[in-house]
Amino acid sequence: MELSPLQVKQLTKRYRREGGAPLEAVSDLSFEVRAGECFGLLGPNGAGKSTAIHCISGFYPPSSGKVFIGGLDVHAEPKRARQILGVCAQEDTLDSDFRVYDQLVRYATFFRVPAAEAKRRASALLERFGIADKAGELVESLSGGMKRRLQVARALISAPSVLVLDEATTGLDPGMRRSLWEIVREERDKGAAILLCTHYMEEAERLCDRVALMDRGRIRALDSPRRLVERHMGSAAVEEELRPGVLWKRAPHLEDVYLKLTGARLHEPEGPA
Repeated sequence: MELSPLQVKQLTKRYRREGGAPLEAVSDLSFEVRAGECFGLLGPNGAGKSTAIHCISGFYPPSSGKVFIGGLDVHAEPKRARQILGVCAQEDTLDSDFRVYDQLVRYATFFRVPAAEAKRRASALLERFGIADKAGELVESLSGGMKRRLQVARALISAPSVLVLDEATTGLDPGMRRSLWEIVREERDKGAAILLCTHYMEEAERLCDRVALMDRGRIRALDSPRRLVERHMGSAAVEEELRPGVLWKRAPHLEDVYLKLTGARLHEPEGPA
């Protein structure tokens, strides 16, 4: 049986707190992401998602547990494991004193991509993310949304077989957010194993094959988005496009049901606020 490109086994991360008991930000986390699968980590701020991502990417040492990328222990063999890993962190990690095109080409050299191929990929990615006209500008001159696009593009420059996206759509306008969703689908269809960290159920539902619900450092449920929604939110769902600014609308075909707009989708809460 073929091994999954990303395997997380009993991952735990504790922090020492001055004058208090250690804080366990991630507790006994175990899951795997298969080739051609988008796996979501979903949970509120403070659930431990980003700490888990940092450990999985090899940036934080775990207190215990193992992470394998392409069969390689990311903490025992970090250089080899990261050669097949693309990461878009939640925080801005771009080199602000580089020009946009040069940022991608330079980053590609870290993965030993030949110069001519790095230039070809950089040009293609800038076109793909709608920032080709910014190629000669300094990174620091970009807007927040454009920096986010560039950061995701940089994660793809090495054509990784494992892609980790931590809140990748933060700061993007609705149109670019949908474009990024399509790019994620394309990478999954090419066979990449994608780990998507988000706190938007809508995003997880649209993109992910399976979702792990995290809270207080632990996985509380793991299943397909549809089954999780049916189990925790009920099976009834209504979708409708509304013009901007309309937050609440009485559903004419459903008795005593109110619909709340979340992005471009409507979900059923218990009632209007």
